[in-house]
Amino acid sequence: MFAQILNPFNNLVVSMLMALIPIIVILVMLAGLRISAWITGIVGSIITYLIAVAFWHAPAVPTFLAYVYGAATGFWAIDWIVIWGLIILNTMVATGAMEKFKEWLVHSATSDVRVQAILIAWSFGALLEGLVGFGYPWAFVAPILMSIGIVDIEAVRVAA
Repeated sequence: MFAQILNPFNNLVVSMLMALIPIIVILVMLAGLRISAWITGIVGSIITYLIAVAFWHAPAVPTFLAYVYGAATGFWAIDWIVIWGLIILNTMVATGAMEKFKEWLVHSATSDVRVQAILIAWSFGALLEGLVGFGYPWAFVAPILMSIGIVDIEAVRVAA
C-alpha cells in the first residue's frame, strides 16, 4: 500500500513550492498565455502526475489508473449534465412547450427581458441546482435564456 510522503525534500517550503508547480503552470497558461482551458487542464494534470511519481514516489501504474478514473468520472458527470440539458431543451422546443413558456412569461409575468432573466435563471436555476447540482443551470437555463433573446455570454453569466 502506498503511504504518501508529506515532505519529500525534508524542507516544507521546497515541498510546498514543488506542490504549487501545477497550479502556477495552469495560471500562467490561462492568464498569461491565453491557452484554452481544456488544453491547460490536460497539461496541468500531466504535470501533476509526473511530479507525484517523480518526487512523491507514487506508484506509476496505480497513479495512472487513478488519473484515468478521475478523468472519466469528471467527463461523465459533465457530459451527463450537458447532454440531458440539451435533450430537455430540444424536447421543449420540438413539442412547442418552449413557445408556450415564452408566451406565459411575457403575458403573465412581464415583458421586460431583464426580469425574465431573473425569474428563469435565479428561481428556476436555483431549483435545478438544488435538485441536480453540478452547475446544472448553465447547461439548462442558459439555453433557455438564449432562446428568449438574451445574448449567449450574458445568458451564461446570468445563469451562473
